Amino acid sequence: MNTEYSQIPPATEPARDPEPFPLPVPVPTPEPAPGPDVPEPFPRPMPGPPPDPSWPEPEPQPGPQHEPETQPERTDRSMTSS
Repeated sequence: MNTEYSQIPPATEPARDPEPFPLPVPVPTPEPAPGPDVPEPFPRPMPGPPPDPSWPEPEPQPGPQHEPETQPERTDRSMTSS
């Protein structure tokens, strides 16, 4: 009888430990972590692209474009003046 009792506790202990540990630990941690992180970056880039190209275009584009444009314009003006 003693041997039977000693065999039952060790069988239930290892069976209960590995089952509840790996199930609740790996499932709730990886799912909730990527869940809120994924939706945040998606809505942020959406509103970001429209304002980004609209404000950086007039600053960096007009800079280099105005330079070559002003050069030929000045030559035209100077030629027209003379």
